[in-house]
Amino acid sequence: MVSRILMTALIATVSLSSYAGTINVYGAGGPHHAFEEAAAAFMSLDENRDVKINIIYGPLKKWEECAKSISTDCQQKGADILWGTSEHVTFTLMEQFKDYGFNNKSTSAIYLRPAVIIVQKGNPNKIESFSDLINRDDINKVVVNNQTLNTLTSGTGIWEDIAGREGKLDDIQKFRKKIIYQGQGSGDAFKYFDKTYADAWISWPEWYASHSQKIDVVNIEPSRRIYRAITITKRNDVSEETNRFYEYLISGKANKIFEKYHLIR
Repeated sequence: MVSRILMTALIATVSLSSYAGTINVYGAGGPHHAFEEAAAAFMSLDENRDVKINIIYGPLKKWEECAKSISTDCQQKGADILWGTSEHVTFTLMEQFKDYGFNNKSTSAIYLRPAVIIVQKGNPNKIESFSDLINRDDINKVVVNNQTLNTLTSGTGIWEDIAGREGKLDDIQKFRKKIIYQGQGSGDAFKYFDKTYADAWISWPEWYASHSQKIDVVNIEPSRRIYRAITITKRNDVSEETNRFYEYLISGKANKIFEKYHLIR
């Protein structure tokens, strides 16, 4: 009996050791490119040679059960860190994961990203500002982000914030007449923008960074520009390695990486 107990303990120890140094980080697509590069930079440091970081991204419904460790059909199980793409997304994540060791006390906003205008490659309509989208009659095919009960996206209604920034109802009315599609998340919106050759899509700069061969970006004028925060939240009982990566992200040591994707402090 004693030998059986010892063997069980040994197996448990080996099992735990096999997962030691593994960090699972989950969040929405878009900023994942920056997180992947930051993870690679962190793992390249001498003190982190034995650390493995998995970056899992996409719509919440795609990875939620794996992040909660309630699905058996996962290569990586259990979130150590969650990233949010706006405060309302972060709030929703904390509500969904409050029974899985996550809460706002361990949340840090690490970067800001400005909303931008995504246009077709070469900017064929010569769009220079958001006001062009409102006032020019030749621009009449605009794609925006929204969400339903089954989707969660940082770009929800961002167009309304920008169009209404100057307090003119007429700006909202003019702009909404030009909306041809409200995507259920950025991935859905980008597919429609690309497929229909729409004039413009209101989105985030990292989409340009990862698709620059197909699209261009136009900055929104300062008087209308809107920013949303990228946040990270660590689970309550994370490993020493996870704490180090969390501190690495909030310290600003990865600034040059995130700046490549137009994420700023």
